Order: sequence, then structure tokens, then C-alpha cells
Amino acid sequence: MNPSTHRSPCLPFALFAAGALGLALLPACSKSDQHKLNASIKDSYDDSKAAMAKSWDKAKDYSFDKRDAFSADAKSLGAQMDVHMSEMRANYSEAQASASRKAAMAEVKNSEADFKEKTAALGNATAATWDSAKKNTMLSWDRLQAAYYKARAN
Repeated sequence: MNPSTHRSPCLPFALFAAGALGLALLPACSKSDQHKLNASIKDSYDDSKAAMAKSWDKAKDYSFDKRDAFSADAKSLGAQMDVHMSEMRANYSEAQASASRKAAMAEVKNSEADFKEKTAALGNATAATWDSAKKNTMLSWDRLQAAYYKARAN
């Protein structure tokens, strides 16, 4: 893999890890500190969201020859989404959730499983099936993102 053509989005992942750690420390903070921490988490989330979109946009044009880089990008995006979803799930209580919130969380779970399946299937793609496998992965990613944003909004 040529480092000049593929960049690993490690910085956004690190920002999310820091945000997740910050959430764990949130109860021990004063109100002022909590407000600052929430703003920092939101900023890191926005930065990571932009980095994820930028990375994925580049990956969409990858040919079969760059399948390893595409797979790595897909797995990296999945790992970043896992961090977001862990935060969301930590703040979710099924006992207190509305029916629409429960449905949104179920869609997130199904979309996540589908994306992981499509990402794993990239390894079995041939030159003849590459475009289809890549498109299926991208569609699955779009579905996962939509489900995640819907669940966050509920």
C-alpha cells in the first residue's frame, strides 16, 4: 500500500476515544467543566464526521487494484462508527425508550450487522464483482449512517 495514496484516519479515531473517555469522567466534573467537555465532544464529533466523509469520498473511486485500501477504509469507518454508537448506547435505556426510539435502535443494530457483512464480503470480491461489492458496501454505509442519525435524533 502506497502511503501517499492512502491515509489512515487515526486522528478522528483518537478524538473519539478522547471524547468517550470524557463521557466516562463527566459525572465527576463541575457544571462548567461538563459544559466545556460537552462542547469538546461535539467539536471532535463534527471533526470526525467531516473526516469520515472525506475519507469515504476518496475511497468511492478505488478500483479493484485498490481493494485492500478500500477495505481498510471501510473497516476504519466502521470502527469510528462503533465509537459513536457506543456513546449513543451508553445513553440509551430500553426501559425508558419510546416505541420510535426502540425501532430506531433496532435499525441501527440491523444496519451495523449489514455493514459488517458487506465489509467482510469485500475480501471475496473478484475483478468482475468488485464494483458491485463496493457499491453494496457504500449503500450499506449510507443506511448505517442514516439509522445512526435517526437514533441520535430520537
